[in-house]
Amino acid sequence: TDERRHAGSRATTVQPRSRATPAQPRSPAALAMDLHSAEQHANLSRFLLSRREALERHAGEEWSSAGPKSVAPYVPCASARVGALLHAARLSEEDVVYDLGCGDGRVLHAAAAQHGCTCVGLDIDADCIAEASGRAAE
Repeated sequence: TDERRHAGSRATTVQPRSRATPAQPRSPAALAMDLHSAEQHANLSRFLLSRREALERHAGEEWSSAGPKSVAPYVPCASARVGALLHAARLSEEDVVYDLGCGDGRVLHAAAAQHGCTCVGLDIDADCIAEASGRAAE
């Protein structure tokens, strides 16, 4: 209301009704994703901070995760997330898994080791490719 029109009268403030709903119990899957997200955030912070010098050194390189063609810096996948990812994929020995932006290849390595499928990783970062190649040789 316009308080000027109501000069001399007692103004009251109307509080909007709360539409808050009682907290719903979280499903085990939602709780697990919260844990995965927390681990992923910790990986992001730890990895970027530990590689600050390397990222700065490779920032001008065209084919680097820190370079101008990269849409996101490489951050290792949370280990707790890999199992959930592979379970959701329902892989078998007949499957071929392509991972665009495979990073160090840890998801592909786990897929091949656990499910016996063929895996192909693609990445633009030379350091990641070297690490993934080493992992694949294991």
